[in-house]
Amino acid sequence: MTNTGFTTCIPLARNGAAILLAAGMLLAPAAQADWYFGAKTGPMMIDVGGFDDPTNVGVLVGHEWGVVAGDIGVEAELTRTLDDGEFAGQDVKVDTQGLYAAFRTAGPVYLIGKAGVVRNEVEVGSSSGSDTGTALGAGVGFSIGIAQFELEYTRIDDDIDFLSLGLRF
Repeated sequence: MTNTGFTTCIPLARNGAAILLAAGMLLAPAAQADWYFGAKTGPMMIDVGGFDDPTNVGVLVGHEWGVVAGDIGVEAELTRTLDDGEFAGQDVKVDTQGLYAAFRTAGPVYLIGKAGVVRNEVEVGSSSGSDTGTALGAGVGFSIGIAQFELEYTRIDDDIDFLSLGLRF
């Protein structure tokens, strides 16, 4: 009496185990999470006539998770005016604090999309005001080794945009 059912099941079980092991190895990098930090600078563009735009510098820290198409993450960003702008002979400063959900596509050259909440503080001479609202951004990045260079455009407010060049690790 031969037991062909049993001998047929052994190779299937081995192949099934090999497939599960390979799938786990492929999915493991996608499940890893990474911290990153960076710095950026650029003009805080004010869409109101007569303003000379201030130049801001910023820092960011984030946590991202790899998915098949790229990386999704959460990042906090803080910018401060480095070089004051000007309006009617008075100094102009724009400082921001933001919290974003971000997505970066996979590859050495990648696209960036982000959306979040940002608080901006605008100071013109001795007058100041602040606002909190939603912000949207898009950009492109380029990886070189452990560093990523990123060019981003972020709509901070109805009349404030931030064009930044950054470095991320």
